[in-house]
Amino acid sequence: MGKIDKRIIKKMFLCFLCSSCIALIVSLGMALFDYLQVKDNREKYAISDENIYCDKKLINEEGKYVISKKNEEIVIKFQEKTYINKLQYRYLVADSIDKNCKLKVYMDNIYGEENVKKLEDNYFKGMSRSVVNIKGNVTKIIFKFPTMNSEMELFDFEIDNRFKWNPYLFVIINTFIFIILFLVLFMKEGAEHPEAITFICINFIAICMLILQTPYCSGWDEEIHFARCYNMAVTFDGEEGAPSVIDYLVDNYAWLDLHHEMSMEERIDMIRNMNALGEIRGGELDAYIIQINSIGYIFQVIAITIGRFLRLPFYCVWILGRLANVFLYSIGMSLAISIIPIGKRLLMLISLAPTMIFLSTTFNYDVTVIVFLILGSCIWIKEIVSVDTVFSYKSRALYIGCMIVGCMPKAVYIPMILGAFLLPSKKFYSLKDKYIFKGIIIICFLLLMSTFILPTLTNPTVGGDVRGGDTSVSRQLEYVLHKPLAYGIVLLNNIRRKWISYTTGGALGYIIYFGKCISDEIYTILLVGVAITDTYSEQKGTMRYTFKHKIISAIMIFATIVLIWTALYLSFTEVGETKIAGVQGRYYLPFLFLIYLWFRNEKIENRFSIYKYQLFVVMISCIMVMCQITDSFFAKCCI
Repeated sequence: MGKIDKRIIKKMFLCFLCSSCIALIVSLGMALFDYLQVKDNREKYAISDENIYCDKKLINEEGKYVISKKNEEIVIKFQEKTYINKLQYRYLVADSIDKNCKLKVYMDNIYGEENVKKLEDNYFKGMSRSVVNIKGNVTKIIFKFPTMNSEMELFDFEIDNRFKWNPYLFVIINTFIFIILFLVLFMKEGAEHPEAITFICINFIAICMLILQTPYCSGWDEEIHFARCYNMAVTFDGEEGAPSVIDYLVDNYAWLDLHHEMSMEERIDMIRNMNALGEIRGGELDAYIIQINSIGYIFQVIAITIGRFLRLPFYCVWILGRLANVFLYSIGMSLAISIIPIGKRLLMLISLAPTMIFLSTTFNYDVTVIVFLILGSCIWIKEIVSVDTVFSYKSRALYIGCMIVGCMPKAVYIPMILGAFLLPSKKFYSLKDKYIFKGIIIICFLLLMSTFILPTLTNPTVGGDVRGGDTSVSRQLEYVLHKPLAYGIVLLNNIRRKWISYTTGGALGYIIYFGKCISDEIYTILLVGVAITDTYSEQKGTMRYTFKHKIISAIMIFATIVLIWTALYLSFTEVGETKIAGVQGRYYLPFLFLIYLWFRNEKIENRFSIYKYQLFVVMISCIMVMCQITDSFFAKCCI
């Protein structure tokens, strides 16, 4: 065993060494290529004021260009074509950060003919430098500013043609090459231990995504979840006064989310800004009140607490908090794959989807919900297909525990616990044993349902959505109770309208503001194809996922979907509207695996080698998610 472990370690080291060398050579080569494009001045130098044209009223006594509330233009002209790798200038903005400008760059295209390249430059509160990637021979640059709500100053225009190595390019190439080499070299071991392959792939891809992500709140409602995590962490150690960076991230999330494009230099500046604001005390923190959904934040809170205890810079604390979700997700999904006796490759494909990994790299309790509900579902599937084994007490405890933890942040998923209620008598040690277990299931179901229903019935608040709109839980509840048939029609129409988009490839390839999967259709075909062809099982011929089992899972899923849409109808939909607002595809992720298991057909037999089949599935999955990372993160905020 020791020799095997040493061999595995050597192969892992070889993979990482080769990928690092290739990534270093390629990233340095691309930096050298950009550097060699410069024929004359390969340094950083100032643009002469003689080359800058604008209304003289814009120039103040200090020689700075002042942009006021009117639409203004600044033009930079060159007598001869000048190669610009990066255009840099300084700016000062007021407290408001909702400012940007449109750039028109007159430069040569690949054929040497002059074209206009349109860019957008964003300005951020607390920042003072803008770096725009040009990479071409330029004759003119036009800055067109929209109507400003306050003055801003621009100065120190410079051209930076120095040698620029991009560490983010090294990270993404290194990750991509490592995964390819790792999957090929460990093809046999991977088929025997798919959970280990999944664990390593998730961690490498997620850490790559985490490094390349914009250094601020970018996930679904992440500003809310992050504030809760931080408040929960500091409440326990009695910190007085929150760092100013908390207000910066929470108050400015809307602008930051919609204007995430930036250069590599601006990204580094923002990290420095976060660390600086992390040292400044801002407003007071309210004591965090423990709620039933707080269990979804535990791992993130622990990571934040550790980071603060070690007095790490705020950005490192921020990364640690996000990493906690990554490790929870990778460990949980790996355990699920090791537990389930059928559909392992299908679950691997889903666990490596861009949306799933992106969620694991942000602050939220969705990861806790997804991980524990999938774990519980895998235990349930193992029991229903293993007809010759008894449902052990250990498995029961794990099943109930996973379902309870998964449902505590969002009780709308509680119907999923009822699958075990329909297990046959032969899965129990005795008739009494069966009744006791099923009684426990009913009690857990009722208790968790009460956390969802009782607050609504006993104290329906006047307002629903705190973000505004004519929402009211009490008034919406009247519609449901007084006109149940009409609401049923509204509910079914909304479920039908979104069914395809929430259960196909788009649901797994959508990364909120950063864009969709490269091809929803290809991802959908891949999902269905793997669901149909992944007919391998731990005990071939004895484990059957029958039509009856599919009907049971369909009933559970439908009941869960009804609760999801009803919850959002009560809280987030304006009174009287027939289009239910607030429901998103990510709410279907905890049971998406069960949906695609419906395509499994016991009559189909896959005769391909499991080694090659798994290599193909995982390789395609990793390539697709890495393409998504390149398109959504690297190309927009790491160049």
